[in-house]
Amino acid sequence: MNRSRKIDIIIPTLNEEENLKKLLPYLKKHTSIDTKLYVIDSVQSTDNTRNICQEYDITYIKSNKAGRSIQMNEGAGASSGDILLFLHADVLPPVDFQKHILSAINEGYQAGLFAYKFDNNSLLLKINAFFTRFNGILAGGGDQCQFFTRTLFENNNGYKSEYEIMEDFEMIDRLKELNVPITIIKDPATVSARKYDNNSYLRVNIVNLLAFIKYKRNVSSCELKKFYKKSLN
Repeated sequence: MNRSRKIDIIIPTLNEEENLKKLLPYLKKHTSIDTKLYVIDSVQSTDNTRNICQEYDITYIKSNKAGRSIQMNEGAGASSGDILLFLHADVLPPVDFQKHILSAINEGYQAGLFAYKFDNNSLLLKINAFFTRFNGILAGGGDQCQFFTRTLFENNNGYKSEYEIMEDFEMIDRLKELNVPITIIKDPATVSARKYDNNSYLRVNIVNLLAFIKYKRNVSSCELKKFYKKSLN
């Protein structure tokens, strides 16, 4: 592994205690010794995320503002690595994720995503996951484990803090407009199917599509968040 480049992992959370019990030991097992993990907990969190982080010797920061984009920017500011990986608490990157990221950076990419699979063997979910292998219009969600060089991230002022939802797509869209090459690593991350477990497959996909259309039509982030929370359990 190329030790001249250091990857820091930033995990925004909102009551993710149970997922962190699985994610943190997994990351400790599959990361190099110089990799630092930062859990940036929402001001709205009420669970024991702090204690879980202390148990695994993970840097815990309690954000004093709500919003995942704000939390991720705060994590980037607290970290020191020259590569930033943003990871949702219910997503497990592939075992060799650091090797893949460093290879992509060494090939000249400043930004990238991972394809993913679900932790459910449903054929319909396998179809959904298949399309994450391609850099199409729907590529760029946070479940795809976005990573950036710090230089690129800071030069583009990070995530837009006014976005309460769709901040991940907005970031990727902004980079695409600047013609920044973005790679998609085919070795898949594993994503929780909990949204589909709590709602129907059809409902989740319709809501996701409508939310994406609203985003493309510049509906305010606040309205998008209200729509999403009202539409899904």
